[in-house]
Amino acid sequence: MRTKVVTLNGKQVTVREHKVKELREEVIPKIERVFGEQGLDLSKMADASLGSLIETFEDKLAEFFPDVSKEDIENSYISEVEALVEAWIEVNFTGLKRVMPPLLSLMRMGSQG
Repeated sequence: MRTKVVTLNGKQVTVREHKVKELREEVIPKIERVFGEQGLDLSKMADASLGSLIETFEDKLAEFFPDVSKEDIENSYISEVEALVEAWIEVNFTGLKRVMPPLLSLMRMGSQG
């Protein structure tokens, strides 16, 4: 299992790799809620105030990282928040990014033959 430790608001946060089942049953539903009807509506974001966007972002990010409170996010530098999100993507999807190009290549070759 891959992990990465990042610092957020002076607190060490361990970002761990999820199992496929966890991604399917827990993470994807959270993503759908964040960008679904009750979540971040990208078409309405342009009309929202910066304050309301930041508050929504804090709430949603805290939902993805149970060890991180809204206050931790509020008192963090944006670079720390970026590092947290990047670490999550890295530990959960780096392998997928490495495997996808060869798989797509094989699929293309199979469809041509």
